[in-house]
Amino acid sequence: VVAHDPQGWSNVTRFAAMAVGKLATAETRMRSRGACLLVKSVSKAQERSAQDAFERLLGVADLGSAAQAREEAEATLDKLRKLVDLFDADIQGMMAKLDK
Repeated sequence: VVAHDPQGWSNVTRFAAMAVGKLATAETRMRSRGACLLVKSVSKAQERSAQDAFERLLGVADLGSAAQAREEAEATLDKLRKLVDLFDADIQGMMAKLDK
């Protein structure tokens, strides 16, 4: 019956197009859901890893090492300040030469 009726073929074509569209939509949904689940699981793994690392750091750290690290950081900051001051002085010297 479908082979002899032109409207029958258009109905079959329309039905096939609708089915393919629905399959494509379902596939897109599944991919996006899968991507969301993957992002969530990676995020949870990163959080877990960061928490474990922090807990290990807290277990290893003690007051003495924290004080030593602070002293080293302050010494490094002093060195950086001196370098910045030297750089400023050099720039000011160059600017003074350019102004002459």
